Amino acid sequence: MTTYRDISHTLREIRMKTRGKMVAEVTRQKVEFSPLEHKAMSDIRDSQGASQQMLVESMNRDKAQIARIVARLHKQDLIIKQASTTDKRSVELMLSDKGLKLLERLDEVEMGMINDMLTGFSDDESETLRALLKRVNNNLAY
Repeated sequence: MTTYRDISHTLREIRMKTRGKMVAEVTRQKVEFSPLEHKAMSDIRDSQGASQQMLVESMNRDKAQIARIVARLHKQDLIIKQASTTDKRSVELMLSDKGLKLLERLDEVEMGMINDMLTGFSDDESETLRALLKRVNNNLAY
């Protein structure tokens, strides 16, 4: 019988292995980059012209933390800030070419890890795992 401790241990191992691979790739790319910054860049790419307020909401973080993340990404030339065309008081965030290349490379590494994780799984098993993980995630509301 599976115990809660076994589940916790397995989740921790998965997290450590996946994080280790992502950190290794970021190190190879010679950038300073955290998982939160990865999430911010993904959200910026997905929204095409994100605002800091949008990141506050999508990442469930406070304004000061998002401002620090945006400043670090901008300092490394991973994002571009430009004046909003609709609201002169706000700034739109876009990925730079350097940021887009980094994110695409991290996506490749992530997809490779997922393919490795699902080796030997049928399509039905993969779908069941996806559904179960989504339920677990939804149970962890902030």
